[in-house]
Amino acid sequence: MVAERVLVVDDDAGLLAMMCEDLQKQGLVCVCARSDREAYKLLATQPAFDAIIVDVNLGIGTTGFDVARRARQVTPEIRVVYISGDANARSWMTFGVPSSDYVSKPFSPDELLPRVRALVLMKQFADEHEHAEHVILTLAKTIDARDPYTAGHSGRVAEYADRVAVRMGLDAGTRHDMRRGALFHDLGKIVIPDAVLRKPGALNREEREIIEQHPVVGHELLSPMRTMRKTLPIVYHHHERLDGSGYPEGISGSAIPIPVRIVTVADIFDALTTDRSYRGAMTVALAFELLRDGVAKGWWDADAVGELSAVVDEGGVAPPIDEP
Repeated sequence: MVAERVLVVDDDAGLLAMMCEDLQKQGLVCVCARSDREAYKLLATQPAFDAIIVDVNLGIGTTGFDVARRARQVTPEIRVVYISGDANARSWMTFGVPSSDYVSKPFSPDELLPRVRALVLMKQFADEHEHAEHVILTLAKTIDARDPYTAGHSGRVAEYADRVAVRMGLDAGTRHDMRRGALFHDLGKIVIPDAVLRKPGALNREEREIIEQHPVVGHELLSPMRTMRKTLPIVYHHHERLDGSGYPEGISGSAIPIPVRIVTVADIFDALTTDRSYRGAMTVALAFELLRDGVAKGWWDADAVGELSAVVDEGGVAPPIDEP
């Protein structure tokens, strides 16, 4: 396989050199630019890049967003990692500016490199159906395994959801798409720093906002793949609530498909009944008490909760599903 090509754009010469050195140690071909003009010239004259790492603040009259837009004009499927020391940079991305990932300065190679590698893999295998799905499944498992408390979580959610779907009469094709969506539902957590993902205490507002980006990022990573289109609602909407109080879009009622409702309930149940960094595992009885309380508040689907209770009574804790 040809080595992945990454364009790195930053007006800080020292940081630029450090990033390129670290990327090259990982076997990537790294091309550097210290300004938007240098970047535009490289985009026009060099072979296509798989990813671009760009500083949001490049000086007067231009931004990293401008460079990213130009890069996507040349290579629409290119992946972008924005870097910035400005705390407001993440919020700027909510105003329609395409983004694949974001890293706050200062950062370590251990934080930047896995993200770049993951995004490059997504881009390279976007149109290779079978290979791509196995790469994504491996990546999803790796993300689960970043936190020892969540290892195997996505597989168990897929198994619980499938058992509930059988009881609720969903057809085989819908169940297949739902299982894959469940396996990949937390894929967007690739962007969540370990300090947030594994924090032992309560999250503050800023950390909560970071966590709530993972459905959006997961959707963006999978959306270029035609074979993943039917899984996208699961990935994007698994934190929505029936009363509209969920995220990322706050959709409600019938706008939330039945497979999404099922995966949401399975996700919550598995999270409640397994150890987490901030609390111990709850009993099955307490978990269902909380789920039924959520039903009463108008958050969760009553049928999905009821059928999940029956599934657990019949079969106990679910083993993980491994196949896509």
